[in-house]
Amino acid sequence: MGLSDFAIRHSPANNEAPISILTPYSNIILTTCLCTLFLIKHYILEPYLPHVYSHMWEPAPEAIKRSLVTLYLAVLIRVAMVAIGLYPVIALIFGSSRLSDPVDIFGGRVTMGDCIAISMNILPSFYLFEIIHRSRLSIVTWMHHVGSIFAAQSTLTLVTHGAAGARYQFLVITVWGFFDVIMEIAPIFALIRLRVVRGDHDHLCFVFKITAAWVFILNNIQSMLVAYLLWVIWDDWVLVFKIVTPLAYVLFTTTQWQQAYLYVQLMRKELNQKLRKIALKEVEGHPLTPEEEKEKEKKSN
Repeated sequence: MGLSDFAIRHSPANNEAPISILTPYSNIILTTCLCTLFLIKHYILEPYLPHVYSHMWEPAPEAIKRSLVTLYLAVLIRVAMVAIGLYPVIALIFGSSRLSDPVDIFGGRVTMGDCIAISMNILPSFYLFEIIHRSRLSIVTWMHHVGSIFAAQSTLTLVTHGAAGARYQFLVITVWGFFDVIMEIAPIFALIRLRVVRGDHDHLCFVFKITAAWVFILNNIQSMLVAYLLWVIWDDWVLVFKIVTPLAYVLFTTTQWQQAYLYVQLMRKELNQKLRKIALKEVEGHPLTPEEEKEKEKKSN
């Protein structure tokens, strides 16, 4: 059971029940999520974050403040998605469950498919909110967000209208999206630390190193798992998905590798800034700390 019987267990022939009764109401779920994000931002984060970060809030530019609010929303969104979707994803991919099976932890009234359908609206709602709320957004982040929104919403539309192969597509996007949620945990923490402890080069170097490794390793694990799932369902998949989904995934995973490289660059930037400060202290005749002496020797070697 598990991955070995994935294609048979989730084939349309062995699943007469719909993926979820909630898929026709995706627009309502998405709208509710967007409104909830606004309420949390307006009534919780914006009033209380200035007190939490009172040491840096007032002199900080408006872009930094907006970014911190968005990052904390990203944390809340991922906590909600893990709470709703972690068990169903594991049960559907690695266990023996089907989308129509009840989720026991919710008393049996909610199915696996319901949880995934809700999660597939929660993440796009945040990406939409971030695109609108952030004052600056890199082209890589913009491409990642827009691609994820279209992937999730188009899949839900195809499922609602009973398109051939939509069940398999729904599950592939589920794995794809869930790894994205887990993968973004470290970058969110790193970006918060960058804005809060700017100038602490040792701490930021360590954070960026861990983040780059986290994104790179999880992206490779995700790629291998998605490739395996595509292989086991390939013969039963319709032609359009065989073409569109691998191409879209290659573009998506490229942005993730680019993100890992970005954190390597940030780590190098922090290290160079630290070395410049050490050089400036030497020029001005100030004594170096033992840690600074070690960094100077490491650089010279």
